[in-house]
Amino acid sequence: MLYMPGGGLVRLEESLDDLPESEAKIARYILDHPAEFVNMTVQDLSQESNGSPAAVVRLWKSLGFDGYHDFKLRVASDLQSKSLTKYVELSSGSSFGSILHSVEDSNIHSIQNTLRLLREPDVEATVRALHDAKRTVTMGVGASGVVADDIQQKLMRIGLPVNTAHDFHQGAMLAAQLREGDVFLAVSYSGTTSDVFEVAEIAKNNGAIVIALTRFGDTPLSRMADICLYISAVEPKMRVAATASRISALVIVDTVFIYLANQDKDKVYNALEATRQVIGKHKID
Repeated sequence: MLYMPGGGLVRLEESLDDLPESEAKIARYILDHPAEFVNMTVQDLSQESNGSPAAVVRLWKSLGFDGYHDFKLRVASDLQSKSLTKYVELSSGSSFGSILHSVEDSNIHSIQNTLRLLREPDVEATVRALHDAKRTVTMGVGASGVVADDIQQKLMRIGLPVNTAHDFHQGAMLAAQLREGDVFLAVSYSGTTSDVFEVAEIAKNNGAIVIALTRFGDTPLSRMADICLYISAVEPKMRVAATASRISALVIVDTVFIYLANQDKDKVYNALEATRQVIGKHKID
């Protein structure tokens, strides 16, 4: 099946609060009129949004598209999926059925949007860095720690050297031992978690490659990272816990792991079989 990249509306939605007003008003127009936008020239869009052609160009560059045509193609792909929805988590009197549908929609749409944000060159660079690293450290705090643990477990299963940390002190001690060519994989949906950011700085100063699993947008972590794997999550600002963002991050981990496994199948499959047999002996019949 032909892969049709999307992510146009997702990037607009997630970057809106970070954009300068000259670009934000164009972004708001596109979000309100996505079907019309895909047939517009740069001049048309600037006139309809009361912006300028220069601001339109700055917008698609800010969002990381390869060009205006690429921008329109990705928005068109998003329109076909109709995956952008409003999600409410805390609502008094919600029925069990409405909660089930809400969780289902949130997770499905977050996964779809996250996969549209994934760029093959970023996944390839991540896999190459993990494969070549003499040492990898993963770190996440709170719910992101669950994702960091999942990364550690997967890399450990195939024999790659990896440690994980859940707070600054653990992370700092591990990051201080990283060297050029090693990897620090930071998990922070907000991109502003101070423990993760400060430890990532230590790792980067030691020459390690910093890979960030984080939301799409201009954040301290995304600016500092060498590679960003972006998470999209249909979550409200007022929420009971990190739900869709955690699931979406785990989907990225699965994608990277399967991609990695297929680069060196014999070695990886032998390691998986060896660990499977060892663990299998410990099960009760």
